[in-house]
Amino acid sequence: MITGTQWLIIFGITSLLISESNSQQKDRRPPREKKPQSVQDLLNTTSCIPPPYRCPHPKMQFYLYTRTTQEKGELLNTLDSDSLTYSKFNPIHPTKIVVHGFGGGRNLSPSTDMRNAYFKKGNYNIIIVDYGSLVKEPCLSQIEWAPRFAGLCIAQLVDYLRRHPIKPVAPEYLHTIGYSVGAHILGLVANNIRDAKLGRITGLDPTILFYMGNNRSRDLDYTDALFVDVLHTGAGILGQWGPNGHADFYVNGGSSQPGCAHDTIFQTLSCDHTKVTPYFIESINSREGFWAGPCPSLFSYLIGWCEPKDSEYVQMGEHVTRKARGVYYVTTNAKPPYARGFPGKSRRLRSISPYS
Repeated sequence: MITGTQWLIIFGITSLLISESNSQQKDRRPPREKKPQSVQDLLNTTSCIPPPYRCPHPKMQFYLYTRTTQEKGELLNTLDSDSLTYSKFNPIHPTKIVVHGFGGGRNLSPSTDMRNAYFKKGNYNIIIVDYGSLVKEPCLSQIEWAPRFAGLCIAQLVDYLRRHPIKPVAPEYLHTIGYSVGAHILGLVANNIRDAKLGRITGLDPTILFYMGNNRSRDLDYTDALFVDVLHTGAGILGQWGPNGHADFYVNGGSSQPGCAHDTIFQTLSCDHTKVTPYFIESINSREGFWAGPCPSLFSYLIGWCEPKDSEYVQMGEHVTRKARGVYYVTTNAKPPYARGFPGKSRRLRSISPYS
């Protein structure tokens, strides 16, 4: 049995991998201080939430982006109703709340790419929960408490939108999207919302080393929103196996992604984990679509024994039907565009290496 100390060590190593992977994304911020190189560094890191421990926290910021504020964004103050009143927020347009993972931020990919994709499609209110200046790397001494604190502050944002006197939006009309640890944070938001539920939570490869287990109040699961869909790309390594939601999508088997072979195993694993965001972002405007079918097991999928009826296929990503239930498998191309479109009756049997 793995002890608490061993879990911290494993989590620290995993977090370093995730942070390193995220640091390779597009970065518009000035160079940071030297990153921690060991688990001991993470125990001693200055990347811990400072007091006061109340919401809103000055270093956990909510930035609103619309088609007219695509680059700069507008900072929302959940203690001031005028902040939303005089912003470009339009309650008629769909609202997305995005929570990044470790090492992320509002001016970093995939947050920037996701915004661009939505604005290419139409008019949206995109709210980025930016804690990039607060948690550069995970603080192991707060690893149990920090995600719950973040969930509390995001729940305050949800309540702010629900009770706004001029531009109210009910929680059931919100679509929240969380990557890696951000997916778990959204699961914890549900614990702080009273008399309502979020409309949809999309979990992008929830990280494996948080609250995986039977305690639904501390993990992302189907009880946290009216509809929960989860995409798995690094399952069993940096991501959870699940299933977590109403519908779980295992991309290319769920744990290893084509095009992710690198010189080191650490780079490969990080690539598998982060590949989930380009898939979801492409799904927003893809004409072909990521069509996924049910399958009784991963083994059956890999050897090509899955032959779903055409009526059983559903789209993965932005345009998933809320009627989807259970486990689905989807195959992608190794390079963009990743979507292969609807397989239909003309599909060929999958082989063990279906990426050629």
